[in-house]
Amino acid sequence: MPKFFITAILFLLLPTTTVANNNNDKVSVGRYTLVTPSATPEQSSPLSVVINISFGTNITNVGEALQHLLIRSGYRLADLDAADPYLPILFSRPLPQVHRHLGPITLHDALITLAGPAWYLSVDPVNRLISYELLDKFRPADVSVNGKS
Repeated sequence: MPKFFITAILFLLLPTTTVANNNNDKVSVGRYTLVTPSATPEQSSPLSVVINISFGTNITNVGEALQHLLIRSGYRLADLDAADPYLPILFSRPLPQVHRHLGPITLHDALITLAGPAWYLSVDPVNRLISYELLDKFRPADVSVNGKS
């Protein structure tokens, strides 16, 4: 067998490696596959990942459901000390039966859904913190919460 023929066969049988291609910034990841090397939208914005979740019976209130949603997201709930003084009210509400299964839905929309229309979702992307603020129209007038007015 000629040396060229053996080399050609070996080239075809060896696993392909990623090779940069100057054509439109594509890379070869297989014999016939070219992809653009970039992050997926979900990788760039973890709150845009689509989830489908059912909460077990051990999750009884909204606060526990929110904690459970954020477990693998890279985000966490902000400390209550630095949050809206009304936030413990939201966290202590019973989880509605209709919210025991969510999805398919983005994580962002699930966080909004669990809180309901009285709360504004506040996202700190630098520290990857999630919090909520009670909308002004739902705040009681001249009522102190936890010793704060």
